[in-house]
Amino acid sequence: MKSNLYFSITKEDFKKSIPNELQGKFSRVVFEDDEESIEIASSWEEALEWGLIPWVRESVEWDTQGVPNREKVAIIKGEFSFIQGEVSALLAMGEGKLFPFNAVLTQSEAQALIKGELFTLPEEEF
Repeated sequence: MKSNLYFSITKEDFKKSIPNELQGKFSRVVFEDDEESIEIASSWEEALEWGLIPWVRESVEWDTQGVPNREKVAIIKGEFSFIQGEVSALLAMGEGKLFPFNAVLTQSEAQALIKGELFTLPEEEF
């Protein structure tokens, strides 16, 4: 069974390796010298660069200097399998962390998070 889910990921973890259970999802076929090979994205960041993640929303402070990467959040949308261990791998990434850091979310939970202070500029900054 697969489901469209959202995953909030810290910038710190966005730059790290993708869990083994998800690597096949974030790979691409490469042709070089008439030979076909499979490349696996080295990180979530690289998977996004390759166009393998369909949607990412970064928090307001994503590129702000002086804010630790473990406090910056992006939301990834994707189809993740319960049977193949993909959802379990995402849950394991959030182990020991508090919401909203590395949390599996429903669409309505992701929408609520995006409307919050992590993703919207304060009115005085308009």
